[in-house]
Amino acid sequence: MFSQNYNSLIESDTIYIEFKGKNNEKKYSIDTRIQPNNFDERAYNFVLPGKFRLYFQHPEFKNWEKKDANIVSEVRKVSKSFLRKNKKHIIGINFLKKHEQNDIICQLFTQLKVFYIIDFTEKKKGNVMLYEVNSMNVCPVSE
Repeated sequence: MFSQNYNSLIESDTIYIEFKGKNNEKKYSIDTRIQPNNFDERAYNFVLPGKFRLYFQHPEFKNWEKKDANIVSEVRKVSKSFLRKNKKHIIGINFLKKHEQNDIICQLFTQLKVFYIIDFTEKKKGNVMLYEVNSMNVCPVSE
């Protein structure tokens, strides 16, 4: 959908990932609490055929500090103008296929960034849903 510079994405503090529900993109409802409630927690799984998988979770609370402060993970509707304004920070599966696993997981998807999934399967009146997610991908390191 958009083209962007890999180096500018590495320097960015926020990355938006397109989810279109294609064959290599899956969405699952999950429950990360002992006592479930009606909050819609979910996981997103991206398969890059012949390469690797990427996994993201949208829990009710992004981390323990936010849970203690009762700050829930962000969910909101965004418009086409938001997508145009942030196009240099939006990546899709085709962009990910062009790069190696270590580059994507170890450089681009570091824990220092904020990640959002743009869920195009939840499109309503020209708006799409945006979910703040945690990257569950681990950088393989060897000693």
